[in-house]
Amino acid sequence: MAEKNEAVLAAENEKKLEKNQKNNFPKWDSEKKNLLVKILIVVGLVLCIFGIMDKIFEHTVFNFFKNLTMPYLEKTYEESKKMFLTLSLLKGTTDIIEGSTVNVSMIVGMEIEIGDIVQPIYDMINILWKVSLASVIILKLETIYYEIFKVKLATILTFISLITIFPYTIYKNKVTKIFKKISKYSFFILLYIYIVLPSAIFINSTISRYFEKEYKEPAIVELNQDLGRLNKVKDEMLSLDQSKSIFNIPGQIDSAKGKIDNFTKEINTISKDLVEDAPVIIGILLLTSIVLPLLIAILLYVITKSVIFEKLSGVGKK
Repeated sequence: MAEKNEAVLAAENEKKLEKNQKNNFPKWDSEKKNLLVKILIVVGLVLCIFGIMDKIFEHTVFNFFKNLTMPYLEKTYEESKKMFLTLSLLKGTTDIIEGSTVNVSMIVGMEIEIGDIVQPIYDMINILWKVSLASVIILKLETIYYEIFKVKLATILTFISLITIFPYTIYKNKVTKIFKKISKYSFFILLYIYIVLPSAIFINSTISRYFEKEYKEPAIVELNQDLGRLNKVKDEMLSLDQSKSIFNIPGQIDSAKGKIDNFTKEINTISKDLVEDAPVIIGILLLTSIVLPLLIAILLYVITKSVIFEKLSGVGKK
């Protein structure tokens, strides 16, 4: 009987010992984690103060995203400038034609409303020109993105995030909780500027390459052809027929009528091309320069915010 009691007592002691060990482990693990966090924060602050964080950040995150996105941005910006120049020339040519009604009527002695003929073309080109201008401005801002947000700003944001979270690891009260919020917002801004936005640009560039190659580039080739045809008919329209005497009024009038017919045919052809190409170019410019980058940036913003302000806060509370 005594031996049985001893065995029961021994088993109970073992259970108590195991239970105590289980209770002590989480406390020990929590203390170790807290100590490790403090050490990492102090190391991070030292790296920021002595400028080492600049080098680390530059040769990792900063240069990584810059090398991924800059070739596309520079190439797209140059192509957009060329298209904007083509549209500006088209716009200028139609302006000249629109303002040449009086001169033509003086030459041939009859009223020819050229401006009315080119008005539909002018309206489409004007819309294209405005969208193209917006695209060039946005792409220019994107190309100087890495010049605006230097590595030094990333180090400053990292320093603010670390220095404001450190008091919370030592003592938890209302003041340190406010500092913790400042730390989270600083870290969020850091991630958004240097990881989320460059990621949005990279994802957008990957998707946009397909649309630009398949649709935008062929449309731009046709725009250049339209510019050549429009300049040709403009020069023919606004010049006298050299094969006939200037005093041969009936001959000049017949020649002018032939030019008007040819001009009208060319304008109709150009109008059809623009009707087909303009929506494609406008759609791709809006999609790749404004709509798609915004949608990707908003999506990544929601994901990042969810991770930082919900997931990490939940872990902190536990």
